Amino acid sequence: MNAPPSIVLTLVSRENRDSAVPMEYLMSENKYSAHELISIVLSREIRDNEVGAWGVGGTIPMAAVRLAQHLHAPGVIIGGERPYNPKPSRLSLGFGDPVSLERAEAMEGFWELFGHWHKGVDFFFYSGMQIDAYGNLNLHVIGDIKAPKVRGPGVANISLGQSCRRIFLHATDHSPRRFVEKVDFVSVPGHLRGPASKAEGGLQSTGPVICVTPIAVMDFDPTNLRMRLRSIHGNVSEAEVRARTGFKFADGPAVNDTAPPTARELEILRTMVDPRGILRSQT
Repeated sequence: MNAPPSIVLTLVSRENRDSAVPMEYLMSENKYSAHELISIVLSREIRDNEVGAWGVGGTIPMAAVRLAQHLHAPGVIIGGERPYNPKPSRLSLGFGDPVSLERAEAMEGFWELFGHWHKGVDFFFYSGMQIDAYGNLNLHVIGDIKAPKVRGPGVANISLGQSCRRIFLHATDHSPRRFVEKVDFVSVPGHLRGPASKAEGGLQSTGPVICVTPIAVMDFDPTNLRMRLRSIHGNVSEAEVRARTGFKFADGPAVNDTAPPTARELEILRTMVDPRGILRSQT
């Protein structure tokens, strides 16, 4: 049985954007999905010889790390996941997928695992039900915590969020419901409400440095630590990204188009990292 066609992202130039079909995802024969693009953009942030963690069952983080290992960061080590430095031949399909153990150098006990969490790693990936203007994450409740409208999964390793050097944020949708001025509950602190608040709270880590979604890449103003718009994917306009964000971005440099995947990045992603096409099928 043939698999159904995947919806893929078509990038258009800034000059032709106004005349493009006003849809986020268009059918195309040789482009790529939003999840592939997010994974590729995140992979570019990873540096060689770092120690990181991708979060058990995190498809996009796993793809970003494995792509970086194949292309520009062969010395990256994955620790703090129980399987120490696995090298899966495909992406995980969930928490119980044994591929997450494939070619691991060792299995960490909980003492070693907690040691990684408290000592910290160089990078870690997070997402959330809500992400606010300062990179704080809500994974617990929407609404009043005493009478929530929605209960979330929570978070198990909050210490890693502050002990690791850099946090990479990502989201598989971009809307005012997800990107809010202030989260209803701080599950994982980012920059709290800015430098003074962060210092008062005793947070010394670098914290969130980037946030990638299906339509844009954001980073944080180094002075006030508020999220700013760094680049937009060619499928939308800058005005639309701003309209679909529930807060005002900090002022920043001119907003560019996100650098699209190279042929080499797509080749390695699809043949060495994600041969089953999970990133294409999830969009």
